[in-house]
This record gives sequence, structure tokens and C-alpha cells, in this order.
Amino acid sequence: MTHTCPTRSHLLRTSLALGIVGLGLACGDDGGTGFTATNPITPTGASNSGTTTTPTTGDDAGDTTTTTEPTGPATTNPPCAELTLCPETTTDPTTTTTTPTTIDPPDTTTTQDPPTDDPCSGAADGAHCGGDLGGLADHGSLYTCSGGATQSATPCPAGCEGDACKIPQADPCASAQSGNGDYCGGTLMNGDAGSLYTCQDGGTANKQPCPTGCKVNPPGIADVCNPEGDPCQNAQAGDGAYCGAGLGGDPNVLYDCVGMATGSSETCANGCKVNDPGTPDECLPPPNGGECCLDAPPGTITQNYSACGQGGSHYGIDYGTAVGTPIYAGMSGTVVGSALGFPNCYNNGCSPSCWNAFNYLKIKADCGDPNNAANDLFIYYLHIDSIAPGVGDGTHLDQGQLAALSGNSGCSSGPHIHIETASVPKGQNATLNTCSSNDPDSVYCP
Repeated sequence: MTHTCPTRSHLLRTSLALGIVGLGLACGDDGGTGFTATNPITPTGASNSGTTTTPTTGDDAGDTTTTTEPTGPATTNPPCAELTLCPETTTDPTTTTTTPTTIDPPDTTTTQDPPTDDPCSGAADGAHCGGDLGGLADHGSLYTCSGGATQSATPCPAGCEGDACKIPQADPCASAQSGNGDYCGGTLMNGDAGSLYTCQDGGTANKQPCPTGCKVNPPGIADVCNPEGDPCQNAQAGDGAYCGAGLGGDPNVLYDCVGMATGSSETCANGCKVNDPGTPDECLPPPNGGECCLDAPPGTITQNYSACGQGGSHYGIDYGTAVGTPIYAGMSGTVVGSALGFPNCYNNGCSPSCWNAFNYLKIKADCGDPNNAANDLFIYYLHIDSIAPGVGDGTHLDQGQLAALSGNSGCSSGPHIHIETASVPKGQNATLNTCSSNDPDSVYCP
């Protein structure tokens, strides 16, 4: 399950060959003050109209970006602006033509050759794992090559090895990546999404059905079955804030009970503290007031970082997980970019327009790059399904706050989260797929 973002040279060659059919965008990189898009990609099921003005934040405060959208299906903040090849669109009264524009890449250093258009180019006839082909090949798929061209690409849910799809391990807990504890089955390979697994040393110690669904909690906090009924019906001490543990609800949720019914609730990223009677319960604060390091997303790693001299061209890390898995902000920061409304297009062959058609959320970290005090750090979550309620461009998120739900949008061979981090000099904007993108693991919290 992967999305390998294309390099500039690949996109340019492919787009020139195909004429960028169907990619009706006009956008550009203005150095961090935002972008203006007209005639955006029209994804299935998206509907917006009117004019939206989005203030930029951080070092770009004071500037605004205006997106004028036609009435009818459309998206805002198209991810094309995050890439480096965007067509210019000209229109006359009878026809609309799209002319690809060559954009000079920034001065970046890479030790790898640009990938070929077809992963099977130069490969012997037969089956090959995508990781062995390199370039833009999906590392989680098995390719059938003939005459230097791809005949088919079959996703391998358990990975690819020895020119064959690996056989999934029988026990879902074998894929538990965060040690012993409780996991929703949807986050485990071959797990039952409607059950809660207790994983012990790579094996299932217990499996509990969740009649009302299973809730995925932030990394380091056990997953739980959703409670049946309203937990606040058990609030016997009157109105106030209660940790779920005392109500038969989620022990990591703080419930605001009013009249023995839930008025609101909050997931506590660091756990919920039960106080003495008469004192409202509360969420525990982040350790040390918030960490200047990145929390890893949930899920099972399906593809590692491999770009910029590391033997491949994957600029982030992929975590396979069920659609709708909560994504919590890995670091505190401000949302500075997003896009929604794009469907999955993997089975359509991942055309040039498909490469630009993914949902994403982009966060600028408050504390910058932990490894370079002179740089800002941007965090991308790609292929998402939706953004958390109340979250949008300009929203500030605390570390551990719900940011989005995982999905399968764009050129994605299966549901997963692609996390990418980009480190750039302070005051500059970041884009995807350059060697400013470093290995997210280098800034993960210990």
C-alpha cells in the first residue's frame, strides 16, 4: 500500500507525452504566500461553490490566497500546487486547451538518477517486486514485466519478497507495531475491524468483539471498543467532567456530562486523570509541556523512506491502516495547506492527473526542525479521507490533537497514511518530492 510521489523529471516527461489530459489546473509556486487556482480538478463527489479567501499563517502572515471556484463540483487548495509541474490553461469561446509548462527545479542535490517512466524499463521479462525495480514502482506490488513494459501490477497486502507476494501471517497481532497492548483489528493485517485484539509478544492473547465499533487512540494509548449507550448516564455525582474509566466509557476520553447525558467529549492524547470527588477530572498535559519531536502515525509500515541517495524514490514513510483511522497531529503546529474531494485513482493506471489528485493535510511545526535550528519543519499527511471537524487552513493543532482520518485517495494501491517531512530554511515554503524532504524517522519521538 503505497504512493510514491513522482520526481519533476518524471512528471514532465509523462505530461508532455500524454498532454496532461484532464488536468485542468493553473497554479504556481509563489514562494510561500499561497497560490491561486482556477478550473481546479473536478473529483467525483466533491461540491463547493463561491469564492474562498484563506489567510496564510506563520511567516506568511498578512498575505491572503483567493481561490475562485465555479459553481458545481470542485475542490479547494488543489495539491498540484505542492508539486512542481502545473499546466497553464487558456480558454477561447469554443475550446479549452492545456499547455504544459516547464518549471526549472530548485537547486537541490541528489545522488540518484531520475526514474524511468515505466518501472519495468530495462527489467527482464517475468515477475518482479516493486522494491527491486526501484524508481516509481510501488514497493508493495508485484509487477509482471514483458519487453521492458509493465503488463500488470498486483498489490501485495503483506508485502513483496523474492518476486512473489508474501503470504500474510495468520495472527493479526504479528503486525502490531507498538508493542504489547490492545489494538483495533482494522489497524492489524488480516484483523477483524469490528474486534479489539490484545496483543502479547506478537500473538493474540485475547479477541473481544466491539458491537458499536472500535476506537483507535493516539500512539501509546490502548485502543478500546466504543461504549454501548451514553457513558454519562452513569454520572452519579452530578454535572461535570468525567474520565470514561469511571463511566464505563473510553478511559482515555474526558466526558462533559450534563443532565446524565454527554454534552461534549475530548480524547486525551496523554491519558485522562481521575481526580478526587468534588474535583472535575481532566486530561493529562503533554510531557514537558509538549515535545519538539514527531509522533509516528498508527498502522503497519508498508514502505520506508528511500529517496535522495537512499536507493529509491519514496520521500516519506507509508503506514497501512484501515480507512477512517484517526490521525493525530504528530507535532504542534499550524495547518498551512489541505485538499479534499479526490477519489482513489490507482486502478485507472495512475495517469499524470492522478498523481496530482490526492487529499492531504500540511502542518508547519511550531518548534521548527529539531535537527536544524535554522530550518522550519513541514509535516504532510497524504491520501487522507477527511479532515477533523473544525480543522482547516490556519487552524492551530496541539501535539496529539485529532487532525484527520486516514483514507485511500489518489494513486494509492491500498488504504494507508503517507507521512512526509520537509525541512527548509526559516521563512521559506516547502513542497513535496524534493530533497528537502527527509526521513520522518529522523525526528520521531524516542
